[in-house]
Amino acid sequence: MKRILLSAILIGWIARGACAGQTAPADPSAPLDLQGYTAELARWSALTQRLGQHPEEAAALRKQLPDHWSVTVEEQRFQISTEWLEDALDGLAANPQLAAPTAQKLGDRLAAMRRDSEALARNSQPASPQARVKLDEILRRREYRSVHAPSQGESLWDQLTDWALKFLDRIFNRMEGHPTATKVLLWGVLILMGLVFLGWLVYSLAHLSLARYSFHRASTPAEPAASPGSWREWAEQARDAAAHGAYRDAIRIIYGAAVRRIEAAGTWQLNPSRTHREYVRLLPANSLERPPLVAITTCYERVWYGRVAASAADYESALAELESLP
Repeated sequence: MKRILLSAILIGWIARGACAGQTAPADPSAPLDLQGYTAELARWSALTQRLGQHPEEAAALRKQLPDHWSVTVEEQRFQISTEWLEDALDGLAANPQLAAPTAQKLGDRLAAMRRDSEALARNSQPASPQARVKLDEILRRREYRSVHAPSQGESLWDQLTDWALKFLDRIFNRMEGHPTATKVLLWGVLILMGLVFLGWLVYSLAHLSLARYSFHRASTPAEPAASPGSWREWAEQARDAAAHGAYRDAIRIIYGAAVRRIEAAGTWQLNPSRTHREYVRLLPANSLERPPLVAITTCYERVWYGRVAASAADYESALAELESLP
C-alpha cells in the first residue's frame, strides 16, 4: 500500500511539471552568459507559444518568472527587466480570452530579443587574424598617422578641465536664485580673463625681438660696398681661410670676390641694399657672367644661411666658378 501511495505522489509531481510545459531553472536569479541568456529566451518563447491554446498556464508561468535576467558579457553585467512579461501574464490570467493575441505579441518580442542576443554573441567573438591585419593596414594610412593615445600630460589636463567645468556648473546652479550674485560672478570671471590676457600680451611684447620683423630688405651682411680690396685680394683671403679649414668663411669671401670682379668689369656698382638674388637678376639671361654667379650664390646661401656643412669640395667648386668669370 505504501508503495502504491508513493508512486501516486511521484506521478502527480511529474504531471504537474508537464502541465507547465517546461520546468524553471533551479536559480532564476543566477547570472547568465550570452549563450545561457539566448537559451532562456528560447525557453520562454516556447512557453509563451503554448499560452494561445492553454491560457490557464499563465499564472504558473508568472510564478516562475524572475524580476529580471542578469547577463554577463565580457566582465560586464547587465540586468534585463521582465516587468513587461509580468504585466502580460497577469493580464492573460485575468482575461483568458486574450490568449491568442497575447501569445503572438509575447512570441514576437521574445524572438526579437533572441535575435539581438545572437547578434551580440557574434560581435563579441575574438577578432580573426585577418581582421587584425586589415585593421593594422587601415591604421597605417596617412590620415591616421597623427592619431595617438593621449599622453599623461594630456590626460591630466583633461581631468583638470573637467573638474573646473563641473565646479563652475555647480556654482552657477546654486546661484540661479540670486541674480545679483550671478552678475557679480560673471563680471569677475570676465575681468579675470581680461587681466590674464593683458598680462600675456605685455609679457609677449616685452620679449619681442623687433629685429625679426624688420621690413628692410636684407643686404649682403658679410661684405659692405665700402670694404677695401680688389677681388684678387678677396680671393687670397678665401684661400687663406680654406688653408685653415674654414671652408664656410672661404665660400662667403669668394662670393664677395665674385661681385667685385663683376663690378671691376663695369657691369654694376655695389649697393648694400641689394640682395644676392637681385645681383643675379641684374645680369641678362645670355650673360656669360650669370651662370658662374648663380653657382657661387647658390653655394653661398646653402652653407651660410642653410647651415649646411661646407666641405673642401664646395670650396674648390666655388673657387673654380670665380676663376671662370670673364
